[in-house]
Amino acid sequence: MQGELGKPFAKGISGNPAGKRPGTRNRATIIAEEMLDCETRPLLRGAIEDAKGGDGVMARFCLSRIIGPRRERPVHFALPPLQSAADLRAAMEAVTAAVAQGELTIREAWEFSQTLDTFIHAIDATEFAERLERLEAAQARHEKEAAERDDARQP
Repeated sequence: MQGELGKPFAKGISGNPAGKRPGTRNRATIIAEEMLDCETRPLLRGAIEDAKGGDGVMARFCLSRIIGPRRERPVHFALPPLQSAADLRAAMEAVTAAVAQGELTIREAWEFSQTLDTFIHAIDATEFAERLERLEAAQARHEKEAAERDDARQP
């Protein structure tokens, strides 16, 4: 495994074929994080004070980075009751009107429409299962009646 002078490993063969162990962190990153950890509280306190003092950039920073955007929030919107597919039109009209009035964002309206779409699929599946049961029962009655007629015809 001796290579050229000053190069103990042969060309193309790693000195550490297994590589770094999973989870091994970069030394420079560890040092930077340790330095920052010591200064985090004073830095944040200073940023908050600047934001309170009227610094718009710091206020935006505090809102976007320290607090962070809210991912989900409850939506106070009265969706008409849904009992059947016939109720979907009124529900979509209510969603559309709420967007037009500024009560819902486009994203929230889209999420409501996805919920309504899921509801209609559930209704379709339920109605299909009910129709299938009725058809199977009718088929069974028809077969039973046909068998009874055949039995009555035989002497």
